[in-house]
Amino acid sequence: FYMSSEIIFAQAIVDGLLMGSLYALISIGLAMIWGIVEIINFAHGEFLMIASFLSYFLFIYLGIDPLISIPLAFLTTFGLGYLVQKGIINRILEAPFLAQIFATFALLLIIRNGFFVAFGPDIRSVTTWYSEATIDLYGIKISIVKLFATTIVIIATILLHLFLTRTYLGTAMRALSQDKTAAQLMGIDIKKVYAIAFGLGAGLAGIGGALLTSFYYVFPEMGVPFTLIAFISVVLGGFGNILGPAIGAVIIGVLQSIGALIMTPSMKDILVYIVFLAILLIKPTGIFSR
Repeated sequence: FYMSSEIIFAQAIVDGLLMGSLYALISIGLAMIWGIVEIINFAHGEFLMIASFLSYFLFIYLGIDPLISIPLAFLTTFGLGYLVQKGIINRILEAPFLAQIFATFALLLIIRNGFFVAFGPDIRSVTTWYSEATIDLYGIKISIVKLFATTIVIIATILLHLFLTRTYLGTAMRALSQDKTAAQLMGIDIKKVYAIAFGLGAGLAGIGGALLTSFYYVFPEMGVPFTLIAFISVVLGGFGNILGPAIGAVIIGVLQSIGALIMTPSMKDILVYIVFLAILLIKPTGIFSR
C-alpha cells in the first residue's frame, strides 16, 4: 500500500510538471505583452482558441497532425497579434487605464462571440495515434502527447531566450521593458517593437493552442481557464522577467495535480487559489520579482 501511494503521488507530480510546462508557455506570452507593451491583454486566451480551431480544421480537412501545424498556428496568431497591436492597442496606449482594459475585453467578446456564431458552441476533439499512448516508467504512466508538448515548449522557450538575448529586436524589447524613455532616445521604434512583442505573445499562446488540440477539447470558450492560469502565473512568479511566470505556471500545474489527488478533481483549483492568496499576502510583487 505504501509503494502504491508513493507511485500515485509521483504520478501526480509528473502530470503536474508536464501540464505546467504548457501553462508556462502561455504565461510567458502574456508576460511579454504585460511587461513590454504594458497593457493587460484579456483576449490572450482567444488567440490560443483561434490556433486550436485552426489546428483542428487542418487535421479534419487536410489530415495535418496538430503537432505539424504548430508553425502555421504560430504565424497566424503572430500576424493577428501584430495587426491588433498596430490597429487597436497603439491607438489607446496613452488612454486611461480603464479604457485599455475595456479595449482588450471588447476584443475578447468580439472574437469569442464571432466563433460562437461561425462554429456554434459544440465541443470538438481530435484523436491521433499518440493521444492515449503512454510510457511506463517504474509504474508511472507518462503521456506521450504531453511529453511531446513539453519537448516543444522547451524548444520554443530556448528559441525565445536566444531571440531576446542575441538579436537587436530582442534587446530593444528588453530595453523598452526597463526604460521606455531611454529606449526612445536610443532611436528604438517603439510602436514597431510593441507590435512585434504583442505578436510574439499571441504567437506563444497560438503554439499552446495547437498543442492543446492533441489532447484537449476545442470550443469557443476554451481560452478562459488558460487565461486565468496565465494571469495567476504572472502575478505568482513576479513582473519584469520571463523566468518567474514560467516557474509560477509549473508550480500551478503541480498544485492542480496534487489538489486533484487530495480533493475531488472538480475542486483541484482551490489549492492553487489558496497558495496564490498566501503569496499575495506575504510577497505581493511575486516570488521571483526583482
